[in-house]
Amino acid sequence: MGQARGIVDRVERALALAGELEHLGAVWELDADRARERASSLEARAGRGEDVGPLAGTVCGWKDCFDVAGLRTTGGAPWRAHESAVTSSATVVRRLEAAGAISLGKLAMTQLAWGMMGQTPGRPTCRNPHDPERVPGGSSSGSAVAVATGIVDHAPGTDAGGSVRHPAAACGVVGFKPTYDSVPLDGCMPYAPSFDTGGAIARSAAEAALQYAVLTDTAPAELGGGLDGLRVAFLGGYFTAALEDDVAELLARARGRVSAGEVDIAWSQADNRAMSPIFTAEPGGFVLAHDPHPDPAQYDPTTMADVEASRALPAIDYLQGRARLAEAQRRCAAAATGYDILLCASAPCPPVRIDGPDKTTRMNALTKPFNALGWPALSLPAGFDRDGLPLGLQVVGLPGNDAVVLSAAAALERLLQD
Repeated sequence: MGQARGIVDRVERALALAGELEHLGAVWELDADRARERASSLEARAGRGEDVGPLAGTVCGWKDCFDVAGLRTTGGAPWRAHESAVTSSATVVRRLEAAGAISLGKLAMTQLAWGMMGQTPGRPTCRNPHDPERVPGGSSSGSAVAVATGIVDHAPGTDAGGSVRHPAAACGVVGFKPTYDSVPLDGCMPYAPSFDTGGAIARSAAEAALQYAVLTDTAPAELGGGLDGLRVAFLGGYFTAALEDDVAELLARARGRVSAGEVDIAWSQADNRAMSPIFTAEPGGFVLAHDPHPDPAQYDPTTMADVEASRALPAIDYLQGRARLAEAQRRCAAAATGYDILLCASAPCPPVRIDGPDKTTRMNALTKPFNALGWPALSLPAGFDRDGLPLGLQVVGLPGNDAVVLSAAAALERLLQD
């Protein structure tokens, strides 16, 4: 992925492109001086024949929930708006930089990672590069836009309900949410720790696999095996019940190219409801611990309503939600026995209009089940709707089978591009 030559030029192109595409609102803060210094150092070291890492000279950007030394970490939180720069970086930041990546700065996100619309009050509107009037997805909105437009080569994100996979699908790039708890999240502002998972946004399955290997400090997955020998099934039931026509057609095209069965893992709306008290209590408690009397003018209205709801949420609702999800994990794992890879759409609809109502629960309907289950899942670009908006195919595996998911995604990428 990385290249030893032209590192300085790559950084200069990235900085220029960030300026040219400022209207898309993807970048919150550029760290131009240090990016240039690091590029010069890496290029000089590479010129001397030193090994500068597998990501040598690639440019990455950071969702503003990750600590990057010398920059502020706000997460869009009002109480962090005037905090000083942090003095140490998150583990994942240190790992990518040690592998040769150059941090360009901080990228846009949904306020507090709370939702799929991709916006933060008081910040520039973050826009989909395929249609600036549409959402880029969230909550890793700027990350997906920056990768899709070439500002950066890759951008790690966080995913509690689809926050890596949905913006990747909406912007036409790859988004990988690995098995729960496989990526260290120290130095990362939390949203819902029961579901929060570090992930990778990249231009291809191969680049996502390399990014994931660096994030987890593991060997890169072998990607040449194809689908031969894998037991593959399309998900039915809940996962096909409410698809828009263009999304249903995408799945029909994929079925025509992939030899696969069909399985219903018995996920239901009742399981979604079991997630709700967790999605209310954990982020709501985090906000109120830092901002006990939040000013509604500084928060997204949907976020504000959930924060207030968290005050009165009975503890028994939270505990019952966790118990029901534990039962769902057992039930769905049993139903998926016998399969290596499961396929479904990444979202039931194309990205919605920015000026329309918040449709988070619609947009993440097909991604959040795999946060509850803790399964690895990757969104792969799979075509466009009738208006030219990207659509994604989701590639899912069982816990711990991250390498299988990445290998299958690379094979499917080739099939879908033929």
